[in-house]
Amino acid sequence: MSEIIREFDMLCGVAMTAYDEESEISYETSLLRILNFVKCNLIYKKEFILKFENILMSSSSPFEVVAFCMRELQWPEIKDFVISNMDPSQDPRSEALRGVLTAYDEFWPDADLYKYYDANKQN
Repeated sequence: MSEIIREFDMLCGVAMTAYDEESEISYETSLLRILNFVKCNLIYKKEFILKFENILMSSSSPFEVVAFCMRELQWPEIKDFVISNMDPSQDPRSEALRGVLTAYDEFWPDADLYKYYDANKQN
C-alpha cells in the first residue's frame, strides 16, 4: 500500500473521530483536508475511487465524506457506482447513497451545512 493511500486512510480516520465529536478539529475541517489531499494527489484517482466506494458500502463510515468530496470533484465513476448500488428494498444505506447523488446536482441541499460550500454559493 502506498504512503498516499495510508495518508488518505488516516485522514478518513480523523474524519470518523470528528464525526463522532471526539476530535479537536471540526468535522468539516476534516472533510476539507480529505478533499484537498485528494485534489493534490489526483494521480491516485483509481485508488481513491476504490476507497470512496468502500466508504459508501461500509455500515460504519459516514457517507458525507464522499458527498463532500464529490460536490467539487464530480467524478462520474462514483456517481455511476452510487446509482448501480441503490436498491431501497435491499439496502438500508440507499437513502444515504441518494444523498451522495444530490452532491452532483446544480443545487446541493446540504451545501448550507458546510461553510466551504455555503461560501462558494455566494461567489
